[in-house]
Amino acid sequence: MGSATLKTKSNLHYRRGTTAHHCSECNSYFPEFDVRGIGGELIRSEPRCRVMGLKDGRAYRIMPGNICDAHDNSDYIKRLRG
Repeated sequence: MGSATLKTKSNLHYRRGTTAHHCSECNSYFPEFDVRGIGGELIRSEPRCRVMGLKDGRAYRIMPGNICDAHDNSDYIKRLRG
């Protein structure tokens, strides 16, 4: 039973992150994606990843504390270093 995961998530080994590295510091992380219903009405905002896909649906949801093999935080590091 259960629901299938995205093939992209499986290929990129999407998993729980560590305290040092996680999705919310990645360049591809998109914190406020508007999820729309059938009629186009706004249901809620959820985090998404540009690598996994910016589409409606539960399978595209990204947890901020997780990580994948495509993690890249070079912009975040540049911002911290000034």
